[in-house]
Amino acid sequence: MNLTKRQSKRIRKLMQFMLVVLIWQFSFPQHAMAHNVNTERKENSGANFMVPKDSDLLPAVPPAVKIEKPIVDEPKHIVKQTLTVVMTAYSSTRAQTDNDPFTTASGEKVRDGIVAMNQVPFGTKIRIPDKFGDKIFVVKDRMSARYGKSRGDIWMKTYQQAKQWGVKRVKVEILK
Repeated sequence: MNLTKRQSKRIRKLMQFMLVVLIWQFSFPQHAMAHNVNTERKENSGANFMVPKDSDLLPAVPPAVKIEKPIVDEPKHIVKQTLTVVMTAYSSTRAQTDNDPFTTASGEKVRDGIVAMNQVPFGTKIRIPDKFGDKIFVVKDRMSARYGKSRGDIWMKTYQQAKQWGVKRVKVEILK
């Protein structure tokens, strides 16, 4: 096949563009998945929210994974420190986690009572008394470093529960 200089140049530019797109998709997989996400506009707020289609959501509990019992309140916890943090929620969907959405950063499987926080070590027990009373949560996961150390993320069984929680500024009690 004989190509003119102009055609060769166009093909070279097209190949360079395709290479850039391919590198982008491997470097930022969340952007590559964005084409599967619907954008809906909330009528009252005027803000855009990315809402995965039902087909993009993973089931709350994979069929082969046995869910451990929720973390039970232990008697007489002493409050070591009280913080005010921005608390969000997440679920085991690929859009909100990594490629293994049912495993925490500590290596444990997700379950009720798991919290992601960057400012305290794994295994730290916390309470959020204004929202959950005496329920004990355990830090077993981490958030992206871009959120710093003044945020927390509660694991919830479904995407809808996490979305309903939204973003709240809450008092967190770190327990001994």
